[in-house]
Amino acid sequence: MYSNLFLNKETPLLAVDIGSQSITIAQLDFKGNVYELVGVGVMPLSEGSVVDGVVENPNEVSDMIKKIIKSEKFKSRYVVSSIPGDHGVIRKLTLPAKNKNELLEELLHEVEHEIPFDIEDVRYDYHVVEHTENLMDSAWSGEGNEEKNFDVIVAAVQKELIENRFDTLVEAGLTPVVFDLEILASMRSLEFTSYLSSTEPCALFNLNEPYSHASILNNGHLFFDKKNPVSGHCSTNWKQSNSMKFFKKINAVEEYFNNKFSSGFQAEKKIDAEMSLIGVEPDMDSVEKIMDEGAEAIETFSENTNEKVRRIFIHGVGALAYGMQRLVSEHFKIPVEIINPFSSIKVNPRRFHLEKLNDAGPQLAMIMGLAARRFDNK
Repeated sequence: MYSNLFLNKETPLLAVDIGSQSITIAQLDFKGNVYELVGVGVMPLSEGSVVDGVVENPNEVSDMIKKIIKSEKFKSRYVVSSIPGDHGVIRKLTLPAKNKNELLEELLHEVEHEIPFDIEDVRYDYHVVEHTENLMDSAWSGEGNEEKNFDVIVAAVQKELIENRFDTLVEAGLTPVVFDLEILASMRSLEFTSYLSSTEPCALFNLNEPYSHASILNNGHLFFDKKNPVSGHCSTNWKQSNSMKFFKKINAVEEYFNNKFSSGFQAEKKIDAEMSLIGVEPDMDSVEKIMDEGAEAIETFSENTNEKVRRIFIHGVGALAYGMQRLVSEHFKIPVEIINPFSSIKVNPRRFHLEKLNDAGPQLAMIMGLAARRFDNK
């Protein structure tokens, strides 16, 4: 979902995730075929700042965003931001049309019927994934006379939620240009698992707080049961206790001047950097809920395709809980992999604490998938 700006695929985007407990900001640089980390920062939010996806305390949220940007020295002000997974609607439509103009007319008509909100109250975007018949270029460019079938993925979010986050980001001095559903950013994190077959049926568990999601992917795309994606979500409460500190190293000159002249700022930064986000032990109530949701999604996929899910990928704060990988694997009798984006992202060891990044990698997978967003991909 884009704002009307004349930017291109080379424009660096700052990924901003406004969660219920924290703000996470990251930026990746794409060089050749390799992602390189520009920076990543996390700060906690006080309880009640963000409730059910809505920013209730915009002043605190925008102040935290400014602090992270200052600490990490981010230069870009163009933002791709996430929309919580339970606040978006995704549908797969098959639409007959002769050309692009007819497709757009048909799409608007169908969206009004398929989206469970008033069309005037939503922002939506679409992506033509494939078509059920061979489609000549002339048909898409408007020259075709023969009607074809287009498969279109439509994502819609209520304007109220987007405007709430848009205003908060603007207050922080940023320019929001893309809003991406959390489930799509989560899927994009699989780009960092280079050993994954693009055609292999797999399940993706985003073990987040306060909601977890289980999705099925086939041929690299969300699998749909007719029009609806085969996925499930549930409320969760992953136990969190250890601290997550900033990942950027201070160079010798900065450290000298901080110690000599800025002891007050250094102490304040240490307080802001302390977080209780990394899970220590699994919350069994949350585990049971996501197991049930995952089992239902996997069973639906198998019934529709007569195929089996070959692997499960997990990420999010819940993936850091002790024994979580083993619990999921033993329950489903399927190999389980924990996504660590920093196994594929280039990281300068002189600027960042690689060990800390790897430790928190599963929790940062979604924000890295968001940071991988560009204008030339959806």
